[in-house]
Amino acid sequence: MTTMKIHIALVSAQILANLIPILMERPDRVLLMVTPEMAARRLERRLEKLLKEKGIGVKLCLDAPDSGLREIKAYADTLADQLIEEQADADIVLNATGGTKLMSFGFVEAFRGIASHILYTDTAHRRIEYLPNAQASLPEPTPMGNVLDVPLYLAAQGFRFRRAASDEDSWREAVSQRKATCKFFGKHIADPYLQNFVGAMNRLVDRALDNIPGTYEDRLVAPDQAFETVPFGIWAQALGELVNAGLITWQDGSPEVTFASVEAARFVRGGWLEEYAWHTVKDAGAFDTRLGVEGVWADTRKTINEFDVLACHINQLLFIECKTPRISSTNENEIVYKIDSLSQDARGLFGATWLLSARKPTDVLIERSRQAGVRLIGPDELAHLREWVLEWLAGRG
Repeated sequence: MTTMKIHIALVSAQILANLIPILMERPDRVLLMVTPEMAARRLERRLEKLLKEKGIGVKLCLDAPDSGLREIKAYADTLADQLIEEQADADIVLNATGGTKLMSFGFVEAFRGIASHILYTDTAHRRIEYLPNAQASLPEPTPMGNVLDVPLYLAAQGFRFRRAASDEDSWREAVSQRKATCKFFGKHIADPYLQNFVGAMNRLVDRALDNIPGTYEDRLVAPDQAFETVPFGIWAQALGELVNAGLITWQDGSPEVTFASVEAARFVRGGWLEEYAWHTVKDAGAFDTRLGVEGVWADTRKTINEFDVLACHINQLLFIECKTPRISSTNENEIVYKIDSLSQDARGLFGATWLLSARKPTDVLIERSRQAGVRLIGPDELAHLREWVLEWLAGRG
């Protein structure tokens, strides 16, 4: 006869601390301890939905006390007695990560000697720690496994994933054909002349495309464009790369350029940096990497949010925003604030936020990013992006 495995979790604002060990251990049943405060925020409903979608049984234990150690201990003792009476042979696991400190103390005391193990989710260091349970020595921690992909991570944060451009087979096929072009720009963008080229191409694309009213879509209204002078040097090299990828038509020695499609023009205007980031993170071995993620926050359901590149690895989220135009001094603070705010909502307390800039950042932007905890990776560092990614994957970035 198979022993039933039961997890007891103290619901808190940090849902991931409860979700990760449950998905790692796959219990038959989860009991969620829900305080009135957490119930008012409906966080237990979000966690319940995620667990049921994974085929795990859930019971909500409402009105759990979060203050008064005597009251908390009495509540936990009653629960322990009920479980012993109903499931005498069950393997009980207590997750003491969530709730208030007093809740954690009270439940640990009640279940010490009853639970097979009492765990603590150390998300920052990517491991599960265990409290001593009637034994002298501390158990060894368990390294976390990859149990969260990008959509599931976002769902835990209250974001409803709709789609990602990188999930489409046609997109992946097209991207593979221009990967070398991405690498060229990423590896050489430190050259000021190439940065000037990017700015010039952005201006041509602005003239070539026109927004379709009432949508986020563009149409190619003027594919034929021209530089003021004949490109040479690294400008000519860059144009040759774009020609090889089938994105433009251009003849060496001519100032005239023709964009092949809306997608080609968008790639030139900034898509190359997003794809460079996506290729770099994915090729470095991240568990799940997505580009062009779209969705809505559960509490709004209307405004569509789009994220450039997101990666999930060992249950932490890497949030990457990409900028190819020069960031003007008038909106530096606004851009960093927006990136910081969105990324914190998406990733929670852990993970990292990076801003990739193809143009040399100002001292103000550098300082503002530092203050916000956003890693700013400018053109001088983009060639070494893989090294930064590997550091983050190893938990050192």
